[in-house]
Amino acid sequence: MSHAVVIGAGPAGAVAAAVLARGGVPVVLVGREGDEPGYDVLVSGPAREILRSIGVTVDDWPVYGVTIAFDANTSHAVPDAGYAVVDSVVLRETLRAHAVRCGAEYRPTAPAAPHVVLAGGGGLSPSESTGVSCAGRFSGPDLGDRVVLRMLAPPADDPRGQPRCAWLAPAPGGCTIGVSALGGGGCLDEAIEALAEVEPRVRDCVPAGPEVSGPLSCGFSPGSAAGPGGLRVGDAAGLVNPFTGEGLSGAVQSGRLAARAILSEVDDPAAARREYERLLGTAFVGYFETARHAARRYHLAWRVLAAGAGSEHPFYAKGRRAVVLPEGAAALAGAEPLELPPATRVRLLPFLAACDEVCLSIVRGDWPFLARMFTADREEKLLLRPAIGFFAALTAGGDRPARGDASVAAAVELATLGALAFLGPAGTPKEVRGVDWESATTVLAGDYLLGQASRLIAEAAPDLSWSFSDWLGELAALRANVVTTGAGAEAVFASLFEFPLRVGAALGGADAEVFRACGEVLGKLFLRTEDVLALRGERTRLDATLTDLLGGRISALPELLSAPGLTAASIPPRAAGVAVEAVRRARAEFERFRGDIADPGARTTLAVVADWVAAPAIA
Repeated sequence: MSHAVVIGAGPAGAVAAAVLARGGVPVVLVGREGDEPGYDVLVSGPAREILRSIGVTVDDWPVYGVTIAFDANTSHAVPDAGYAVVDSVVLRETLRAHAVRCGAEYRPTAPAAPHVVLAGGGGLSPSESTGVSCAGRFSGPDLGDRVVLRMLAPPADDPRGQPRCAWLAPAPGGCTIGVSALGGGGCLDEAIEALAEVEPRVRDCVPAGPEVSGPLSCGFSPGSAAGPGGLRVGDAAGLVNPFTGEGLSGAVQSGRLAARAILSEVDDPAAARREYERLLGTAFVGYFETARHAARRYHLAWRVLAAGAGSEHPFYAKGRRAVVLPEGAAALAGAEPLELPPATRVRLLPFLAACDEVCLSIVRGDWPFLARMFTADREEKLLLRPAIGFFAALTAGGDRPARGDASVAAAVELATLGALAFLGPAGTPKEVRGVDWESATTVLAGDYLLGQASRLIAEAAPDLSWSFSDWLGELAALRANVVTTGAGAEAVFASLFEFPLRVGAALGGADAEVFRACGEVLGKLFLRTEDVLALRGERTRLDATLTDLLGGRISALPELLSAPGLTAASIPPRAAGVAVEAVRRARAEFERFRGDIADPGARTTLAVVADWVAAPAIA
């Protein structure tokens, strides 16, 4: 008897079979040869990374930048979130052949096995289908080198309207056009007209093959995907983003997670189901709660997406990427992971996981799109976050962490995200009928996060309530000074970075003033590095351009250059050199303060953090 059988040889099933075979588990991959017409599919960056990690050659696939468009005048280029464009038949055959090379046995029928993975997403029943997706190849003019995702808002006069997405994948001699629609009703004619608002040459394209259509299921829940009949992956689990219809990312990731669950509990299928449910719950939390919210016409999640469509504010830029693109927190940060010593990492990761659980329990019900900022891929790719500095300072004074410390760290992280909502350009009131959702969303989300953070502090560490409220008041005053005078942006970031270290030290019994000084310089170092990246035209950690940083008064350049009215158009030639030198000074200043920390573990952790912050500017 085989240890595992995977029913369905599409991308999700082939990945699951390959990972199981590589892990030493005998596995049968069940599939049948078909003659389905091919069309181009989009393979996201995270999906390519997973495929590369299991040995699939992906580097020869053409990769295109992404443009997210909401109408003819509102679009956002996201060049670093590129999609590879691959023929669906080629992809399916490549992954199946790879699974066989890894050791999987390919058969047309399924034997009995204690572990079953259900990957037959194409066989969804009508009750499981929540929409329709269709695509077709077209020949015509060269449409450039970008994938276009054209978000279609529900009709204003239809209270039951559902979000839809038309997409364009360029290819030699033409393109592939597709559309996904919850509730049905999507068609390629509608997609062409919508895409033509962004790329008029689409109207010159003519069909070059049959239209391919199929059911769309967005009914994901971890419990139903890990049922007694088998572990459902990909489309069979409802892992399709209803905003875009993109399902390959969920297919590849869930296939790997199902295999990991089986490998961890190879002798206990029931335990493997529980582990798979846990892995799904952490990997996809927030993503599909957002989808269900947005599927209803007047739910807040869709309003958040639509309201921020024309804004490059960091809060909206990151929210847009989290909802529309298949990115977790690791990709959202846009940086390499922190390389901490193994002993520190072993102690830190459980604390961060506990912190994430607290954050998720608070935000996922009311603001699910924010939950994407607290997903489990941060464990695989350790990124800079307030809880790391908090932990370093907390453990510098003794045997902490103790019960409740993770809740304090969670409160600091929620408050930091809430503060992000108020950084950047002040919202300009709009003359609109009804609610100005952009302004309202900024206030609602920011106040919600700050309020929940204050509640957490009051419950977990009431002795810190005064310090916490004093910090929030300081942030508000500093930000108000920046808005009114145009100066003091570094002070805002110094405050954001110093408080996690100061409060952690206070809880753990370490010297809070030493950690405060380190945190203040770290904040300055972060902002100055953002300026360097923006001056080079590279992606910043705040997802802001130089124009956005200067316009939003979240740049150190006006003070460094003694130019309070500085704009992107008036940047002097010496700005780059001044900015890099300012980073070097801040890094040296930080090193002096770090030397005053008695605990060697905290000194090492903070050195890694400072190197991570400054590296893009002075590498």
